[in-house]
Amino acid sequence: MQEIPLIISYKELLRNLVLRDIKKRYKRSALGFLWVMLDPLLMMLIFYIIFAGIFKRTIDNYTAYVMAGIIMWQLFSQGTKVASTAFIHNRDLINKLYLPKSIFPISNVASSLAHFIFALIPLFIIMIFSGTAISHNIVLLPFIVMLIFLFSIGISLTVSTLTVFFHDVIYIYEVLLMGWMYFSAIFYPVSILPEKLQFLMSLNPVYHYITLFRACLYDNTLPLTEHFVFGAVFALLSFSIGWVIYNKNKEKIIFYL
Repeated sequence: MQEIPLIISYKELLRNLVLRDIKKRYKRSALGFLWVMLDPLLMMLIFYIIFAGIFKRTIDNYTAYVMAGIIMWQLFSQGTKVASTAFIHNRDLINKLYLPKSIFPISNVASSLAHFIFALIPLFIIMIFSGTAISHNIVLLPFIVMLIFLFSIGISLTVSTLTVFFHDVIYIYEVLLMGWMYFSAIFYPVSILPEKLQFLMSLNPVYHYITLFRACLYDNTLPLTEHFVFGAVFALLSFSIGWVIYNKNKEKIIFYL
């Protein structure tokens, strides 16, 4: 944990890395930063066309349900996926300068958080036009975002560190993310799953964060306490494991880049 104060002292570098990631992502895009808002909208449209006829009667506010799930999923998946190669893509800086190496995967997750904030704009527009009332739990939203941010940093530290030594981790994680998305109740209700799968769903951290996000936005019927406890435990566990793996290997990283 001694590296955390050092990261704070490099906050200007962190800010520049986040800006670099955002600019790099949309550098050759005709619509540029508008894709931050268009991407979840297009995904929502696809899911709506395919699954609305099946689940619309089961789920109230299906449009908001899907959109909220997509945005929260992207906050987690985009940051951790890019962070998987954080050390490899920044080998020149790591080899030339003395700085906290963990700042690179953390900056990737932070840039994903910036995208998330802008992606909230179309979500709230959809909620307003669909007549969806905003929940009084909206005040808890920063705490929910903090939990998934901490969880994502832990996953990013783990995956990016392992990738330095085993490059196959990149491809394994991409496949894992694909399956993880379909097992996170983004476009379907958990109630349609058999009891055994519902139990397994409770072991899926992202499912808890998505559920908490929906509860904060519009659904006052969802149990906050249970999901918040699970979410907090998974966030602390992920960050602790990720930090231990990174800390034990940070001095070796430079020799494998």
